[in-house]
Amino acid sequence: MPHNGQTGLTFQSGGHRLLGTLFMARGDAPKPAALILHGIPGLEKNYGLAYTLRDRGWNALIFHYRGCWGSHGSFHVPTMPDDVHAAMDELTNGKYPVVDARKLVLIGHGLGGWAAILAGATDPRPRAVAVIGAVTDPRKFPLHDPNRARFYTPWLTDIPPDELARQWAALDESLSPLKQASKLSPRPLLILHSEADEEVPVEHARLLHAYAEEPKQIHLHPEANHAFIWHRLWLKDHLMDWLDHVALEEKTIPAKRR
Repeated sequence: MPHNGQTGLTFQSGGHRLLGTLFMARGDAPKPAALILHGIPGLEKNYGLAYTLRDRGWNALIFHYRGCWGSHGSFHVPTMPDDVHAAMDELTNGKYPVVDARKLVLIGHGLGGWAAILAGATDPRPRAVAVIGAVTDPRKFPLHDPNRARFYTPWLTDIPPDELARQWAALDESLSPLKQASKLSPRPLLILHSEADEEVPVEHARLLHAYAEEPKQIHLHPEANHAFIWHRLWLKDHLMDWLDHVALEEKTIPAKRR
């Protein structure tokens, strides 16, 4: 019986039940899949990108990290990449015949971009990584300030502002995208950012581009906000053009440390 284009799913990460929605393109043949990672608190979840991908013949999974938007457990910054690995496990375990496990792409927004780079650097399954307004240098994002952290915590479970700030300040180089970005190569990297980003300064994008190895692309919008609220068409066009031309063939890429 043909599927209905979407299904809810749950999966385990670190003993916690995480929630998500899988958007499935028409037809039962295996197709590429994008794992779309929102940031924190994740007010912009990029469902519009999932709809566009589905219309263009892609599957897309949007899920919520532990302690976030109904997923179980307490929110913990360092486990965000672990949750991404668990989501990839779910997509590639054969449970969803419409998903071609050999053609998986990570797309991360904000701190979801931070998690996408770190997860992609230590897992050979993603064939390409795209980031949108990504946090790439933890030292240049003031989440270590409890007053700044206070903006995010109302939507996160069991983590007061001072604890979120403490976790952020404790991140080491293993959790710095700038230090890990070179491990994505030879897989393609797309960097999308706005020069007017009010949350994550454009310097994060420029630094990531400098540290990453080829193949890589960077596109900067002159005036969009962090969520690209008024410039979604620009965002979709650049992302889909890149996906149309990126090579997703299965290659021999050495497995990296998890």
